[in-house]
Parts: sequence; C-alpha cells; structure tokens
Amino acid sequence: MRRVIYFILAAFYYALIFFFSSKSYGVHIKAGFFDKEIHCLEFAVLALFLSFGFFKIMKSSLRNKALLTVFSGLFLGLLDEVHQYFVPERQFEILDILADGIGVIIGFYLYFFLSRRFKLEKKFNQFFS
Repeated sequence: MRRVIYFILAAFYYALIFFFSSKSYGVHIKAGFFDKEIHCLEFAVLALFLSFGFFKIMKSSLRNKALLTVFSGLFLGLLDEVHQYFVPERQFEILDILADGIGVIIGFYLYFFLSRRFKLEKKFNQFFS
C-alpha cells in the first residue's frame, strides 16, 4: 500500500489532464505549435511524477526505470488522445502523441538530473522520517 503513495501525484495530475481534455470549449483557435508545447509541458510534469514513483519503488536498473516511465507516459498520452476522439469538438492527433512523448522524455531526464544534482532521494527520506 505504501508504494501506491508515491504515485498519488502522478494519478492526481493525470486526472486533471483527463478532466480538462474532456471539455469542449466551443472556441476554435488555431493554436498551431503552441498547442504542442502545452502537450509537451503537461507530459513533462507527468513524467516527473511518474519517475518519482518508479525510482522510489523499484530496485532495478536505470534502464528499466526509464523504460517504465517512458512507456507508461506514452500509454497515458495515447489514452488521452483516444479519449478526446469521443469528446465533441475535440480530436485525435498523432502530433499530440508525439509532443506528449517528447514531454515524457524531457520530464524523465529532468527528474534524473535533478535527483542526482540535489540528491532528492535522501532529502525526501529525511523529510518523511
């Protein structure tokens, strides 16, 4: 049960993404590239939370943690796009999935860099001990 706690932020954040993507705003704005930047940012943050969870619960190699983070993030991005296909005035876009994937990779590397740079694991354990 304790392991689930490390994924609460990721689950809550993805629920927010899912909630906002289920809304039809009725406004059609040509966002162009800015839309893809938003997808990238959203999923970079999600990958930070997923990385935190996988790094806290897994005792396996960095490669396995990276693969789990990236593939779970990509799966959640695909799930969100499929969900949007069924929402009126929203659409499924392959480029959105690509932007989500790029965001997931950026988020994983950001977590990896920050955790090494600031030794987040030790600080987190001291805070909650």
